[in-house]
Amino acid sequence: MTAKVLTVAGSDVSGGAGLEADLKMFDEYGAFGTAVVTCIVTFDPDDGFAHVLEFIEPEVVTRQLESTLAVHEFTAIKSGMLGSVDSALVLAEELKTNDLPYVFDPVLVCKGAGTMVDLKDLFVENLVPLATVVTPNLEEAATLAGVDPIDSVEGMIEAAKIIHGQGAKNVVVKGGARLAGDDAIDILFDGETVTTLRSRKVNNKLVNGAGCSFASSIAAGIATGLDIKDAVVSAKEKVAHGIANCLDNATGVASLYHPAARVSPSLEVSVTVD
Repeated sequence: MTAKVLTVAGSDVSGGAGLEADLKMFDEYGAFGTAVVTCIVTFDPDDGFAHVLEFIEPEVVTRQLESTLAVHEFTAIKSGMLGSVDSALVLAEELKTNDLPYVFDPVLVCKGAGTMVDLKDLFVENLVPLATVVTPNLEEAATLAGVDPIDSVEGMIEAAKIIHGQGAKNVVVKGGARLAGDDAIDILFDGETVTTLRSRKVNNKLVNGAGCSFASSIAAGIATGLDIKDAVVSAKEKVAHGIANCLDNATGVASLYHPAARVSPSLEVSVTVD
């Protein structure tokens, strides 16, 4: 039976991030993907490609959710940039009515746009407790956990444990390129065991869509039968290959190349798990 995965996220017209990235990553697992659009991200080429965010009205988000949930029986749900309090609350109410695996990418900041809206309290109260896996980056993890800026693996582990205590079943703190050192490091905490995933940084480029794609890959992995740890490892591998083969564009922030692990795997990519 073909897995079906729903993403609730913003549309990024550059194609590297947002629901465009999610749907591409679902394809890499052979899963059928659909999307609910929460906002649209465009760019102003006359102003240094500054981001412009336009939020979808909550009632339209609600209609999208109700429609797609009525049309398909999903295997997993993933959310990314929700953008507004109303959209986040709409999603939370729908999630409470089912027990599908839910991968929550708690997007608080859009690259190039700064902080969009303060959703921290709403996330902690309404979405983190519903998450099968939550995947904050360093800044998001520090915000959700209410700790100082994270600059070490120890800090990542501390934040992961706090966020797990808020109700998430599994927490992945993404160090990625933001953490100093030669390795891109991510931490998985399942409530008992800390798993450390490492891969060598393959370039120094800022790459759009790595976080979105990591979370959607985890969702697709779970939907197609992988356990949590294997889904996270698979996601890290696919994203690392996508970063190694990233595509330059006019914005100055490269686009992740989603099928890279399948069509042009990099010899530089190797993931170790401790």
